[in-house]
Amino acid sequence: MNGAKHHHHRNAANVREAAPAKMLPVFRRAPETGEPVQSDLRWGLIPHYASERPQVQPIHARAETISENRMFRDAYRKRRCIVPMTSFNLKDQSGKRRAITRIDGMPFGVAGIWDNWQEPMTRVWERTFAVITVPANKLIAPIHDRMPAILRREDYQRWLGPEEDPHDLLVPYAGDDLMVSPSPGTARHGR
Repeated sequence: MNGAKHHHHRNAANVREAAPAKMLPVFRRAPETGEPVQSDLRWGLIPHYASERPQVQPIHARAETISENRMFRDAYRKRRCIVPMTSFNLKDQSGKRRAITRIDGMPFGVAGIWDNWQEPMTRVWERTFAVITVPANKLIAPIHDRMPAILRREDYQRWLGPEEDPHDLLVPYAGDDLMVSPSPGTARHGR
């Protein structure tokens, strides 16, 4: 972590340490200005229409059904976000955790949706988010059938933009710059 060029690492969630209900940094479009802003949101979506705190607060939303699913469709149309990560974990068939990172160790942006919900008793607003998942790419398919919807850098602006249904961005990431390591903490960088 030496040198100024790595300072942005601190703003990326290391999803190994991230857990549902944790506050994590997320980029979203500020409704007032339309500009991207970074804010800490809680992982586990509460839809704005919930009359009480729901038992189930999903951390994932499936890309295939996101535009129909009542819980997600509004947020998908109007409140998309980008979740910066440096890695994510998946469990393989034998239950072993595998960490997926970029080969160069740089953060990447994952498509998400966020919502604003008011706690009825306290009247306090809570912002929450969910990560969108897509079918696994060829690197990840042997481990798991789903993966987070990683966005290409050139698509960030469009994802955060005013368009209602940028569904063509929700595809399995090609993944030539990703690698799988056996488990957290043992990432090997082959050069």
